[in-house]
Amino acid sequence: MKRLSMALALTALLAGCSSAPSLHYYSLDADGTPQAAPVTHPQHQLVLRPVQISDQLDNVSLVYQLEGKELLFTEYQRWAGSLDGQLNQLTLNGLSARLPGWVVRQDGARQGPVLTISVQRFQGRFDGRAVLSGRWRLLAEDGRVLQDNPFHMERVLPADGYGTLVGELSIGWQLLLDQIAIELRKG
Repeated sequence: MKRLSMALALTALLAGCSSAPSLHYYSLDADGTPQAAPVTHPQHQLVLRPVQISDQLDNVSLVYQLEGKELLFTEYQRWAGSLDGQLNQLTLNGLSARLPGWVVRQDGARQGPVLTISVQRFQGRFDGRAVLSGRWRLLAEDGRVLQDNPFHMERVLPADGYGTLVGELSIGWQLLLDQIAIELRKG
């Protein structure tokens, strides 16, 4: 990851010399996620609450953790749309595809269990890793906690660059959705 640190330093230097630095926008994608089949007679329903992201992630900039606890909010690398909005759409589509026979809804319906996901970290780190962490909960219709699962993933970046970081964060989110779907099918 020393290359990324050097790249950041070089980017900062070039930004100081350049009269018009360019902005780069990144979006999460769901490449490889199967399409959900239409459900004619649903066996289960799941209410998906909006994904909650920590205040430090509620930003247009990508987040990169330097050594220690210092965070860098990138100036020219930004999310193409809100991060929570992208995660909401990926979650709805991803769980719908992974849970055949289920109807996954975000419209406030109170039929079926409720899934909440809160994200604490969704960022790059100085040692060349993409880090995702947070917690997901499954609540009964009456509000009882059925499952309460923290998650923490670190994915090694195969190459330098923010595009690679975003790609690994996207893969990590898809793996989280795999885990959630497995747990939901058990219950």
